[in-house]
Amino acid sequence: MPNLNETLYFIVNPRAGNETSMKVWKKVEKVLKSNAVHHEVFFTEEKGHASRLTAEILSGTDRDTRIIAVGGDGTINEMLKGALPFPHAILGSLAAGSGNDYVRGIQKTKGVAQALRLFQDNAHKAIDIGQYETDGMDGYFMNSLGMGIDAEISAEADRSRLKKWFNLVKAGKLIYLILFLKQLFTYKPGSMELVVDGEIHMLKKVWFIVIANQPYFGGGMKISPQSKLHDGRLNIIAVHDIALLKLLAVFITVLWGGHLKIKNVDSFSGKMIKMKNHGSAKIQSDGEIVGKDQVAAAVLTDKIRVMIKD
Repeated sequence: MPNLNETLYFIVNPRAGNETSMKVWKKVEKVLKSNAVHHEVFFTEEKGHASRLTAEILSGTDRDTRIIAVGGDGTINEMLKGALPFPHAILGSLAAGSGNDYVRGIQKTKGVAQALRLFQDNAHKAIDIGQYETDGMDGYFMNSLGMGIDAEISAEADRSRLKKWFNLVKAGKLIYLILFLKQLFTYKPGSMELVVDGEIHMLKKVWFIVIANQPYFGGGMKISPQSKLHDGRLNIIAVHDIALLKLLAVFITVLWGGHLKIKNVDSFSGKMIKMKNHGSAKIQSDGEIVGKDQVAAAVLTDKIRVMIKD
């Protein structure tokens, strides 16, 4: 593999993918050492630690600095927050979580070897990200922000004992399918108000609304085929007023993006979005629960540099 004359920094979340991340890191470490790639590694100890570690690393450098997450979408999301104040930050990720939508939809690498080649190839671009505010708290997302059944599934997956066993057999994505089928019969869709660049849409019986920065969410579902990383806009997918059987059709066709042809699967595009639930619904950002019922989001254009495979 090529060898740039600079340090690669790795932040490992030991708990990601029920410790799959540690297996990935040991494999990566052997490759780095055998190729004499100068690197440093840090291990997170608690939620939020990846953000602090990222800021600490970047505070000590004054040149382009590559920092790579060894974990899932939650780990790279934390690193984003720590990196934003530093224009010399360049982020990347090694897929070691359950969903890994960042690697699938943004970085677009397959496997450790391809990712390591990318990290050494000096290939990077600035991409758009999303910023949100809910209940007086703000944050950022690279993949998506959602309200409704998707957030309920994220919340349940995070605490599910099944997730551990599926990760052990490298089938972590299946947990989302199982929980989706369960939520079909327990989730109560309610009315939501969606505002896109000032245009108000009143929607009834809403299963979910997702604000997407890239095509994938939920461990590989192509929820937003039209999303682009450099267009200065966010895409919004709203599924509402739809029967259970048709919702199953949405779930199947979303695997390749065919759901947009189904009635009451609406697609919007905008720069500033607001969502308000008239009942009660959780909100997820890159798979992590961040609030409930009401949220405002906006696109931040060319906000962070990432290692990316065109």
